Amino acid sequence: MKDLDFLKHADHSRKAAMYAAEHDGKVRHFAYHEELGECRETFARLLQDVQQGEIGVILAPDATCLSIETSPCWMEAFIQAVKQHKVLIGDHSHDLVYDLRDEDDEARFRDLYPHGEYEQARSAPRSLIDAIAQSPFAAASLESGQNWFLVTRIEGKAPDDLIYSLSSGARGQAVDVFGLGRWKELLDILAPYGITEEGGWCPVPPERKDWLIRTQHQEDAMGAQTAAAMKPYRASLTKGAQVSVILPGSGRVRGKQRRRRGGRN
Repeated sequence: MKDLDFLKHADHSRKAAMYAAEHDGKVRHFAYHEELGECRETFARLLQDVQQGEIGVILAPDATCLSIETSPCWMEAFIQAVKQHKVLIGDHSHDLVYDLRDEDDEARFRDLYPHGEYEQARSAPRSLIDAIAQSPFAAASLESGQNWFLVTRIEGKAPDDLIYSLSSGARGQAVDVFGLGRWKELLDILAPYGITEEGGWCPVPPERKDWLIRTQHQEDAMGAQTAAAMKPYRASLTKGAQVSVILPGSGRVRGKQRRRRGGRN
């Protein structure tokens, strides 16, 4: 292994890239490939630059940050590209340089990412806000008792403007509760179920995309039914009025208005 001083003598004809990542709960954009899985868009752009031969050195505060929300297949593609294009990886916190063309360096680098750690970290329950931020669909799910719950951020950019949808149903069954509103309204809906924002939520991953789409279609149908049921009374409602609608055949409270699908990744 070499220390960072070795980089002073490296080839400077190509660019140096900085890469940093952490689990901080902030909203991220993800790249998804059917064969590779998912990674952060910043990692995908880094890999593309490496594959194009533009990068000679990658500097990171800690080499392990390259694995954060990076699937094993994306990481393998990264390792092979780094070897092919003779890219050096600098780890600032440990004062190390990895040259993956060296078998020992490659072995030590791979040891930074224990088998199964990605899946374990990816599926671990966390707070609602973190789970939404970690999902490429800005969606989080939770199972409690015999019911499942799905929360999705659907529109708005500023924190005070964000709108969320909430749907729920019995395990293995379709949506039978649907609503949308701002953060506090969302938490008020969840409170009677004994569910909070603090923990137990999981990001909805790419492989559950089909389930998410089916659920969203059910939400849209329920939203349309709700809008139709409210139409005769809309003129008499005051601005900002809170409305609950019970649809025929349900016996349970539904959401209050038609949804608009802005803001999905």
